[in-house]
Amino acid sequence: MTDSSVVINLHHTSHLGLLRALPTFQFVIPEEVIAEITEPTQAEILSQLIADGSLERVCLENPEELSFFADLSNRLGLGESACLAIAQSRGWLVACDEKRIFLREAKDRLGNARIMNTPGIYVLFIHAGLLTVEEADEAKAILEQHRFRIALVSFRDLIG
Repeated sequence: MTDSSVVINLHHTSHLGLLRALPTFQFVIPEEVIAEITEPTQAEILSQLIADGSLERVCLENPEELSFFADLSNRLGLGESACLAIAQSRGWLVACDEKRIFLREAKDRLGNARIMNTPGIYVLFIHAGLLTVEEADEAKAILEQHRFRIALVSFRDLIG
């Protein structure tokens, strides 16, 4: 389950297409997040990734998800609310870079082990052999130009 923040970050670094190559993961995106992607180039790339199966579009489906969504949407945006509601109901992980209220709600509802963010996805890319540490560090520099800070000097610090 991914939110718009992760999609936009991976778009900035041209690594969005790598999601489909990650073994044991299938990334899904709720309708509410798709609606948040309004920049035309990003929306077009997102549509292509959905069409080729790299991302799967999902909808809030059952009463439990709708109840969770209604509760969350009083405090969070619609995309974040949909991500958390679906992840909570279906036992999935959630990928999001939002902090504060979202992160607190995600920890309460999912636990730390089911929360992923952009740096965590880059670690997965490195472990899967899809990127080198140096390529991930180049992506980190690009993200910083887009005002997304990753609190480490190099991904080598996370890889060990």
